Amino acid sequence: MKPFLGIILFISCCFGFARQSHAQPKITPKMLKRYAAALKTGGTARRCAIPRNAKLATALSKKARQQRPATLEAQQGRLFQAVFPKDERFKFSGVVFYTYYNGKKEIYGAMVSHAVSSASLFPGIPRHFEATFFVSKNQTKKIPAEIVVFSPVNILDLVLVKFPDEAEAFLNPYPLGKLNNEKKVFSLGYNDKGFLPVYNRRVIQDLPYSIRTSMPIADRSLRQGLCGSAVLNNQNQLVGIHTGSALTENPKNTQPPCSFATPAHFLNLLVEAYHNGGKATVPFYIDNERFINLNMNEYIVSYALLNAVGKPLKAKTVQLHLSRTDLKKQLQAFPHAKFLLITTHPLSWDENNLALPLTSFFDETPKTTYLYNLRTGKQYKLPSFIHPPRPSQPNWF
Repeated sequence: MKPFLGIILFISCCFGFARQSHAQPKITPKMLKRYAAALKTGGTARRCAIPRNAKLATALSKKARQQRPATLEAQQGRLFQAVFPKDERFKFSGVVFYTYYNGKKEIYGAMVSHAVSSASLFPGIPRHFEATFFVSKNQTKKIPAEIVVFSPVNILDLVLVKFPDEAEAFLNPYPLGKLNNEKKVFSLGYNDKGFLPVYNRRVIQDLPYSIRTSMPIADRSLRQGLCGSAVLNNQNQLVGIHTGSALTENPKNTQPPCSFATPAHFLNLLVEAYHNGGKATVPFYIDNERFINLNMNEYIVSYALLNAVGKPLKAKTVQLHLSRTDLKKQLQAFPHAKFLLITTHPLSWDENNLALPLTSFFDETPKTTYLYNLRTGKQYKLPSFIHPPRPSQPNWF
């Protein structure tokens, strides 16, 4: 009887050990602290701190990387800063990334469009500028840069930056990545005072056109200059470009500050436009619903809702920013609307290589008008520009 019980006990121990070996390695705070201290020491202490269990060693290394604070020196060749030509108090962040086009690795920079297409009274970053890279706290490196593609503020709010080929040896680009259902991200960039990592950005919404996160920095004055920062996942991949932040998540000021980022995969559309003479199709989303398709360089200047016989129900001109929330409210207010009429203005540079400001809707600048059937999803490009209609006007069709 005793030998039989001994065999059963031996088999149970084996199975128990097998189950434990396949389980997720458990990392205690004490173990992580010891490992992090050993990494700084190096040598024999570092070798002794690495567990013999391969899975545990890999998990420990990954956890240590995630908790390692981002230093300015570690971002050398990855982050840069662009300064307004008219006033050096206004600065924007930028990030270097790489992607593949037709199987070839290519390196670019990314910034936000509203750093370029600013108000006409305050010209933004010019087409040709110097990107400032921080080698250390007191040492900078300036590299010539050119904005080769920029998307409208009210669509993607992204610009594509090209650096000289000889600068690529210095550049240390981020790979593009995805959120992968992560609950937290972090961002790296610069505010007006210098390098500013922002940790623990809680993901609130992951929408097709925007990543909405919490903003741990409550003081809005400290956020100035962060637009264009790199939003990174826990694998240190670029998942978004920080485009702005709001004071609170709702008008009653009962929620903490929030921020917005354009998903990094849209940068591939800018790369496509760069290789195709500025042509690339950009989807326009309202929440999760895909609406009209625009070209990369088209800027929405007006829209109108029409009923089934073409009578205008609501018409609105657009200034610098098109509020998707406002358009969504109009669609809800007029559920019987059948058509969405959108007029676009082309983006361009003036003779001084500055982005042309938004001009009058009734000027002679070429514009394009699209008609979108809200019920069938079909889109039509109209043969000529149509002025924004008014509800008092007669039927159109």
